[in-house]
Order: sequence, then C-alpha cells, then structure tokens
Amino acid sequence: MRGDIFEEFSWHSSIGIDDALDGHKRFVTRIANTQRARRQFIAAGGGDNILVHKTTRALWKISDDKQSIQPVFATDVLTDDDLAELIGGE
Repeated sequence: MRGDIFEEFSWHSSIGIDDALDGHKRFVTRIANTQRARRQFIAAGGGDNILVHKTTRALWKISDDKQSIQPVFATDVLTDDDLAELIGGE
C-alpha cells in the first residue's frame, strides 16, 4: 500500500471501508433495488421511498426510476440545510 489510506477517505456509514483497506478505490453508493437488498432496510414513515438501514440507521431512498437504492445524504453529519430539506424545505 502507498501512503495513508485514510488521507482521502470519504466517511459515510452507508459506504463500507473493507474495499478501501484492500486497495480498491471504488465505493458503492448505490445498490440495486432487489428483494435481497430490501431485506437490509426498514421503510420509514408512510411511504416506500425513504428507507432506514437496519444496521447503520442511515437514511436511504429509492431512486425515481425504482431501479436502485441510494443514500439520502452525502455525509453522516447533517447541516441545518440538510434538516430543512428533509422536513420540507423551511
């Protein structure tokens, strides 16, 4: 391995670190919306669009085309703007 692997690492609970440790630079930020993948989530609220990951408790959402599941936010630390967007754009 060259250099510090954590130097340019983007931390997010929905993104695994295993691939980074073995030298891969690819991070999965979108997964296929399959029955197997959906077992890792709980539907939040009244609709199917917002999901909560069972292990990390991170918010994910179903894409507009219903083909994939992706994180709602780019980071775990939410700003006031992120919260306003989540509760209705106040």
